[in-house]
Amino acid sequence: MEEGSFVANLATDLGLDIRSLVQRRAKLDVIHSKNYLDINKETGELIIREKIDRESICMTKTTSCFLKMDVILESPIRIFNIELEIMDINDNAPVFRRKTMHLDILEATPPGERFSLTNAVDADVGANSIKTYYLSESKYFNIDIQTGSDGSKYVDLVLNGNLDREEHGVHNLILTAVDGGVPPRSGTASIIINVLDINDNAPLFSQPVFAVNVSENSAAGTVVMTLNASDLDEGTNAQLVYSYTLYTS
Repeated sequence: MEEGSFVANLATDLGLDIRSLVQRRAKLDVIHSKNYLDINKETGELIIREKIDRESICMTKTTSCFLKMDVILESPIRIFNIELEIMDINDNAPVFRRKTMHLDILEATPPGERFSLTNAVDADVGANSIKTYYLSESKYFNIDIQTGSDGSKYVDLVLNGNLDREEHGVHNLILTAVDGGVPPRSGTASIIINVLDINDNAPLFSQPVFAVNVSENSAAGTVVMTLNASDLDEGTNAQLVYSYTLYTS
């Protein structure tokens, strides 16, 4: 609610004569909080003095949030205890604690394997808190959303197919958290998946058979031919050692 907005008519609700608000020096004492509210002593109305932020008043994640205050009248002293419930609005979008998540997954990992992801948080509560997650399109991965006992949503990344590092070494995905507000708000995080190599490829020569003619009087140390093989794997899995077997026909 904006500054100056009407909240309640204290004179009517408390059964007071409007004239007594001035005569008895009515004042508002907000307990353990800023003076978000004020009394219009001419009309008896309780009005917004400063815009209220529910999340700064109630730090804990609870669906109920009350602003406690006393209305004090003098001559004679009389105190009215008031609790004002602060209703949540969808003024906060889901936020991921980590904007970028990195995962290293072996290419031999079987489909169905699960990987925990960092969840998003939303300062709002109830229907305005996180409702669901979405993952960008991928034929290799999907997500599984679970609900905790407190209603919080948790998300796991699930491997949906066989990985092949040589075909697709890095997967870039976008995870989106959406709340249940109207209109809904959302937040995103990047997931970067590095597929780790296994030794699943054998070295290959450019052709299966090489034929070369050598003169019988060639000097020792003469280069007959140069062979080169390649391996689609990487790191130590791609380091090659050459050997040969000598035979005649």
